[in-house]
Amino acid sequence: MGIGEFIEWIKRTAPKALNSRSEGLDGEGAAAAPRTDSDLSESSNAMIKTLTGAVSDVEEFYFPPDLIGGICPRIAGEEEEIVWNAAAEACDSERVHVVWQSVGNTIWYLAVKSGDLASRGNTWCPLAALLPTAGDIANLPICYTYFGEEMAVLMVVAAEELHIFRGTAAVVRAKAERTVRELGEKASSINIDLFRIGQMTPVPWYSASLFEDRARRILAAVSVLASLFIVGTSFLVWLSASMAMISVRQDLTEVLERTKTKSTQMLRQAEDLRSSPLREQLEKFLNVNDGLLSLNGFLTIYDIEKVTRWRAVVPPSATADRISALGGKNIESNDQGVSIGNDAEITYEANKERR
Repeated sequence: MGIGEFIEWIKRTAPKALNSRSEGLDGEGAAAAPRTDSDLSESSNAMIKTLTGAVSDVEEFYFPPDLIGGICPRIAGEEEEIVWNAAAEACDSERVHVVWQSVGNTIWYLAVKSGDLASRGNTWCPLAALLPTAGDIANLPICYTYFGEEMAVLMVVAAEELHIFRGTAAVVRAKAERTVRELGEKASSINIDLFRIGQMTPVPWYSASLFEDRARRILAAVSVLASLFIVGTSFLVWLSASMAMISVRQDLTEVLERTKTKSTQMLRQAEDLRSSPLREQLEKFLNVNDGLLSLNGFLTIYDIEKVTRWRAVVPPSATADRISALGGKNIESNDQGVSIGNDAEITYEANKERR
């Protein structure tokens, strides 16, 4: 069996393994309904994520003192990010260990700060194996209780909620009885003892930081390989360039002569552009236009067909000196202001009237 086939086998069998906890619970809660292929396709859990990665084998079970549980909406393919965001906010830390189970549009999760598992890295929490699967939805709500020597734990699992309570045995027992009464007749209570924990399939914690470290290692390896590839390619390019320089020798004098000739041509072209009539006409137009803008005036005619003639309108407040500086003269006054123009425009208008 190849690695790819082994991973696919784990993905198919891991959800079924989690259902082993339903064995022996018929006395206190309804048995889970058989899971169909469609149910399996709509569910995902942290065990699949963990089993397909390089994580340590779990050993003894452990109930973390600051265990947090909750639910959040599911978006297919983004369960990991959704659970991590919810757990980080609930634990007030970005370094968290999580376990989740998603069915349909809901994710049930357990979370704990990574620091709380620093000395218990290979432990697992039995409550993780009790998160609802597709076959358990019809039996919700369920109250799971565990009574240890020093503490007791209550986990309330419903279709739209998941709560964790810790305390003494008497307090947890009273809380469980009151919760079952509040949830109604459909609710059931299941006590978890050491025998039932031994029958469960351990579900390892999924550490976000663990997989971040793995991603960084992969990125570092890819970076090294990419660097080696770039260095090798650069060496080949340098070697090819060196061989080309050795095999192709050109006369330096000829190269310099061609360069000088090309430079001279470019200078001549630039000089021709500077002395072109179009450039001179553009400069004259810009000078007239800039002068009119300073007088709050505007051009009405600018013709360069034979000679350059222009006509403009300026405010009555424009002085004769500033109009003369533009090369213009007063022609007439109208409602818009004072019409001015250059000598060519005045001559043009006079000739037009004679005709």
